[in-house]
Amino acid sequence: MSFSVYEITVPVMVHGLNVMDDYLDDAKALELSKGLEAGRILGERLAPDMLTFGEQFSVSCNKVERHMANLMQHDRPAFRNTPIVYPALKQRLTETRAFLQNVQPNEMAGAQSHTYELTPPIARGWFGGDDYIRHLVLPDFFFHISIAHAILRQLGAKIGKRDYLGNLSQQSGGDYS
Repeated sequence: MSFSVYEITVPVMVHGLNVMDDYLDDAKALELSKGLEAGRILGERLAPDMLTFGEQFSVSCNKVERHMANLMQHDRPAFRNTPIVYPALKQRLTETRAFLQNVQPNEMAGAQSHTYELTPPIARGWFGGDDYIRHLVLPDFFFHISIAHAILRQLGAKIGKRDYLGNLSQQSGGDYS
């Protein structure tokens, strides 16, 4: 069975953004349960040279839009600076999901056959579409979700693999138990 570029990117990214939305709720609940200052978790990070919890959301949305623009052969949008506060991050996730939900499958037709130029800081060079999608677009997207998950876990949030996987029953047609 083969999948179109649309099928392996757009629904997957919408699903992942839903997970990230839940993580913002989990962070707020954790702050409340631990008596932390509102918004404190947004500034937490795993290591000094890594993005903060809040930045994971902003950067992820920017990258989704830029990767999708590449795949659709559109001009890449400029990075947006989203304020690192819960309402703004929630709004940014909503806008990015809406953007994805407006992408049409035919806009991505043939994306796996194109060549994409990558520039630092991640890599430099030209990559075929299949490699670009499999080795950068999807892993890059999931990296930010997993880092947000790890930060919450490190701080004591009661989340696990099921939270990371999100609501599978909506997407898979079955129940996850």
